[in-house]
Amino acid sequence: MIDTKFKKKEFIDLLSEHTDKSLTDEKKGEIFDLIQTLDFPGPKTEAWKNTDLNNILKHTYSVGHSTEIPDEYINTFSFYQLETNRIVFVNGHFSEMYSKVKDTNGKMIIGSLKANFKDSRIKDYFGKSSIEKHNLFTAINSAYAADGACIYIPDNVIIENPIHIVNFVNGNNSKIISQSRNLIITGKNAQAKIINTYHSLSSDFTFNIIGTEIFTGENSNVHYYMFQGEGNEASQINITFAEQQKGSFLKMNTSTLCGATVRNEVHLDFKGQHCEADLQGVYLPDKEQHIDNYVNIRHSEPHCVSSQLYKGVIDNKANSVFTGKVYVAKDAQKTDASQSNKNLLLTDNAKAYSRPQLEIYADDVSCAHGSTTGQIDKESLFYLRSRGIPERRAKTMLMTAFIEDVLGKINITQYAEYVRFLVNRRLKGQEVEGLCSVKICPNC
Repeated sequence: MIDTKFKKKEFIDLLSEHTDKSLTDEKKGEIFDLIQTLDFPGPKTEAWKNTDLNNILKHTYSVGHSTEIPDEYINTFSFYQLETNRIVFVNGHFSEMYSKVKDTNGKMIIGSLKANFKDSRIKDYFGKSSIEKHNLFTAINSAYAADGACIYIPDNVIIENPIHIVNFVNGNNSKIISQSRNLIITGKNAQAKIINTYHSLSSDFTFNIIGTEIFTGENSNVHYYMFQGEGNEASQINITFAEQQKGSFLKMNTSTLCGATVRNEVHLDFKGQHCEADLQGVYLPDKEQHIDNYVNIRHSEPHCVSSQLYKGVIDNKANSVFTGKVYVAKDAQKTDASQSNKNLLLTDNAKAYSRPQLEIYADDVSCAHGSTTGQIDKESLFYLRSRGIPERRAKTMLMTAFIEDVLGKINITQYAEYVRFLVNRRLKGQEVEGLCSVKICPNC
């Protein structure tokens, strides 16, 4: 049995010695006091009861530092010549050498959070969602994150091409822990598309903690895509807090290809009327991997719409967990909320835990939730095979069709092609080693 109090002290001592805490100089006292009162989530924590952290906590880590990256990796992230602003991080540290940001004329901010933290447009938003109070991981992230992406889009600005955040982890033959903290802010009537991708440069066991805050201004439109491909030996805790103002639209789409233990959380609160949120996710755990998606949407205001669609294909002895919760406050009339989780089990040893939940206190709402878990339909498989299609190819076709309504929600053509390429190889049973970086490397 792991002594979590000892492990917590080990984490804090390690991170406090090796991390520049300039991000939180003014708030660090409050956050450090908070850390002392918290412990790691465990089996008795309802939201975590199906996710065992022992596979993460049993290791002894060192802190990840910035390292050089071969140019052939960086140059592949143009998504087939799609012009983008690119922000690159290595083990949580900003890499100006590999980043590529166009002139923002002093109006927009696209770059390092550490470099822009003292900007008056940024400073007051850090921790505004109270993300640090959520659990020990977010408190540690708030206190000790090395750096992260900072994106500020002012009022009435429309960004035509995506902003790409590229995150590398590199263990360099050791077990490392790294952290990043992202802050995304859009003004009134602003529009932006953001791609946030995670990749490995080594096959070491690594642990990555990510905290992200998203604030959408009135009538703004934000698309946020996340791709996780850090490899079979990598673990990640990725927690996002988002707040939407009146009339804003937020799309979040997550593709998780692999990971020893991956926990994704999305906490979304509507702060104004006529907001809309569209959340989707696809996950493909294999071997003995464990992927957990937790979504918590709070309808605090009336006339808001939210939808959740998460689909998983679980192979071998892998596990998946989905918890989707929708809370509708008493005054949030005319709420329209839906959530759906569907899982496809490829073996008798694969497991899927699914818990869609509704908590409704208003009486004039339209809310629905559902969950299905099963295996490949034998009749559909027989139909395809009777048309001369080999069994393996027929199964791949059925699995591809199963998740297409999630991948079809990706509105960036080049990025959609990139994700489909990797997903299709995975579903065919082919190695995707390093193809998460569009290059052969020791990832999965």
